[in-house]
Amino acid sequence: MKKRILITTAILALAISATACSKKQEAETTAAPTTTAAPTTAEATTEAEEVEEDYMSGLITKIDGDILTVKNDDDQTEKNYDISKAEVTKEFDFAEGDWVEISFPAETTEDPVSVITLEVLDSVIGQNTDPSVEGKVLDATMNNISLEVDGENYAIATSNAYIVGKEGILVDKNATVTYIGDLDDGPMAVKVVMEDSYNTPEAEINAFIGTVAQIGEEEKDVVLESELGDFYTFVSDSIDFSQYEEGQTLQIEYTGTITAKEIPAVKITKK
Repeated sequence: MKKRILITTAILALAISATACSKKQEAETTAAPTTTAAPTTAEATTEAEEVEEDYMSGLITKIDGDILTVKNDDDQTEKNYDISKAEVTKEFDFAEGDWVEISFPAETTEDPVSVITLEVLDSVIGQNTDPSVEGKVLDATMNNISLEVDGENYAIATSNAYIVGKEGILVDKNATVTYIGDLDDGPMAVKVVMEDSYNTPEAEINAFIGTVAQIGEEEKDVVLESELGDFYTFVSDSIDFSQYEEGQTLQIEYTGTITAKEIPAVKITKK
């Protein structure tokens, strides 16, 4: 009898042991696999900040898509720079002759050099373009408009402005105004283009309307006076200015900027 009890006890012990081993193996099998943690944002930023940068400034001498050829102001050498992934700061389209500042990876041997940042410090197009601003016309009289720009209202004189719009200047419609002076200090509009005419050939024309104050002695220039009493000299070798008289109102199409000392005249229309 004792022998039977011992055998039964041994069998029970083996059964318990086997069950425990089975559960242990099952737990090990279903345990989540060990993974390597991805770098945190802070770690990634630190790695990015480890890239040393070098700087140069110079003139753009050639433009080929995203590749700019720039002459270094220090040693006058030219290199190609790839701006396809760069942070670019500019107001106007690139043009040959633009003065730029570039940052790039230090000691790089790439050709073209991969640019990190590029800023246009002096734009050729900007030098020959009058400033302009776009906003909503809040009010319009014969000689002034009120323009809302980014929540601010500006009063702009329009007595000498070239107006481009299917129905003239309309309230509650957007307009782009080319102007002279400071927006915060009584600027004068040179051109007002309403939104219904943005993509028209007329919108591409630069023109000024003023009163003839003087015809040049050699009849190669004419001086127009604005309503505010400012004078603008228009010149041309191909236009006959002798046909005009002091006191007449003329609309003169021009190139370049209205603030130039001598403004190249393209076409004159009596008003």
